[in-house]
Amino acid sequence: MINFEPSMPVMLLPAITFLMISFGTRFTVISNLIRKIHDESSEKKITKTEDYRNRINSEISALNTRLLLTQILQVTAGLSFLFSVISVLLILLNIENLSLTFFISGLIALVISIILFIIEITISSKSLRVHISDVENEDN
Repeated sequence: MINFEPSMPVMLLPAITFLMISFGTRFTVISNLIRKIHDESSEKKITKTEDYRNRINSEISALNTRLLLTQILQVTAGLSFLFSVISVLLILLNIENLSLTFFISGLIALVISIILFIIEITISSKSLRVHISDVENEDN
């Protein structure tokens, strides 16, 4: 059997909270990028070349994926927090076996959330490389 200490779920709560703040910030950044693209594409002054449309479609696709990943990772981080709180409550009620189950569930949700975060960062980095390439091509 696992040596389960009652303080273990409590130690997880601040870490999950900081992750949720970070994930919320990423969501805000993505929504601002989407609004910016919407505003730019709505402007009549911009000449929309084929290259411009392809770049925007590529950005929109990446943003859709990033938005979905961010939503899922926020939900899994929230579930992790909830499971940890329930685990603490069950410890207080002296139901340690069920508490351990909720603690492990919280850890699994947290791991899933972090994996999705890494995937989202990778997609974001690829998008930034495309922008860097665009700037380099403009200089040539």
